[in-house]
Amino acid sequence: MDKLAAKIYLTGKILELGKTLIYKTEIVAKGKAGVEKFNQVYEGFWDKLEELLEKEKSIDRKFIPNFAEEIGEEVLTEVLKEARKTFDLKVILQQIFDVEKAGNKNIL
Repeated sequence: MDKLAAKIYLTGKILELGKTLIYKTEIVAKGKAGVEKFNQVYEGFWDKLEELLEKEKSIDRKFIPNFAEEIGEEVLTEVLKEARKTFDLKVILQQIFDVEKAGNKNIL
């Protein structure tokens, strides 16, 4: 897995996890203020993403040789470290929320 593919994959996972956590928090913390819900999604986000990626890494894909899987996993770990330093997570999560709210005004 080259670095560009890893970045694209990781971006998708960030968006997927962000959306999932926003909806989950909205359901569980319905009575809380918006800032509290946002902080609940924001805090520990990178750790949750890392856990998700570790679960996916542990899956043994039968048709992919182990050496290829290991190279892809190393690149993915490197890209995750880079993303933690580079991305402004608050902006990303706010944009996800804005897009979801525009599409589902009654839910969020």
